Amino acid sequence: ESGSLTEIQRQLELTHRVKPRDSTIYRWIVQYTKKATKALEDVPIRVGSTWVADETVLKLKEKGGSKAWFHDIIDSKTRFLLASHISEARSTKDAQTLMEKAARRANKVPRVVITDKLASYLDGIELAFGGETKHIPAKKLTSKPGTQLIERFHGTLKDRTKVMRSLFRKGTAKIITDGWLIHYNFFRPHKGLDGKTPAEAAGVDVSFKSWQDVVEK
Repeated sequence: ESGSLTEIQRQLELTHRVKPRDSTIYRWIVQYTKKATKALEDVPIRVGSTWVADETVLKLKEKGGSKAWFHDIIDSKTRFLLASHISEARSTKDAQTLMEKAARRANKVPRVVITDKLASYLDGIELAFGGETKHIPAKKLTSKPGTQLIERFHGTLKDRTKVMRSLFRKGTAKIITDGWLIHYNFFRPHKGLDGKTPAEAAGVDVSFKSWQDVVEK
């Protein structure tokens, strides 16, 4: 846990000549993540109708190194990360929960959802969307159809996982995941979007352009 917090602490010391405790830095992370999430979670977005879902696994530092699965679903047109879901398995219910969260955020049902060939997606998508949505189980999420539009998605997941390895405990997973979603959608320019953020590509105009804006405003 101290790894990432120590890096933040070192940067604050170099930049501002202050060295707050690890616990203080973590409290700031929680505080401003909650504020940003509350301010941005309901802003209207305009996304496409083809979504791509994927999952990655992370060993926890508690419970003797048990695993947690991080499920994500992204709009292929804008790269907007619509929803994340954390679970201890990859069940049909988890797939359904991810789809329903994404539909609420997008305020629409997709025409197509592309996933890997994990069996739970088949029933999870059917339960969430019925016959309105076509499910395409792709052999590889780096190949066609459609997934070439999100070539950096897997790299993005790896970036998030590096942070989670340092900070993650089961009880803090949601706040860290919420913060990642805000950072990815609203603050992180995307090469595939000509330097725009996914939020900008989704037609969002908000006053927060960085974590510094969150703190100042």
